[in-house]
Amino acid sequence: MRLLFAFVAVLALAVPVARAEAPAPSAETLSIEDARGVVTIRGSGIVIGRLDRGEIQVVDLTPLDQWSPRVNGVPRGKTVWTRGKDVNFYIPGGRFRITVRGEGFSISARGQGFAVLDGRPDVTGATGTYAVGDLDPVPLPVGAERVTFGSPLTVKRLAPVKVVP
Repeated sequence: MRLLFAFVAVLALAVPVARAEAPAPSAETLSIEDARGVVTIRGSGIVIGRLDRGEIQVVDLTPLDQWSPRVNGVPRGKTVWTRGKDVNFYIPGGRFRITVRGEGFSISARGQGFAVLDGRPDVTGATGTYAVGDLDPVPLPVGAERVTFGSPLTVKRLAPVKVVP
């Protein structure tokens, strides 16, 4: 009888521990696929992307760190602006602000921040899709909409600060 009681006690403790070890859904990523319109992302972390046709502006908000943005494989300075076709970009770390305007672009960001999404539908009405973390992809909104990814505490810190003289 004691053995049965001990077995039930161990089993009762093991079930909550097994539930606690299950990984929580990740919200530290933002994925944008086959988008059309304008997307602005401000945050910190790693970003990789591709643009079929349009323009991109990258502002490195931590220019004195070891990370520098790369466009088409070439390291760049504090501010990068380019327009064209088949543009690839990569930010290996640090804080940044990226604005992509065009069609057929895909962006993957991991870290913390927010994005302002403004899709422009094509003739079929498609604007592309976006997903935060492990959630299912949804169409880019037509009209500006703000989406947060990563830690909300960090996002508040990244918001612009108004300095009064």
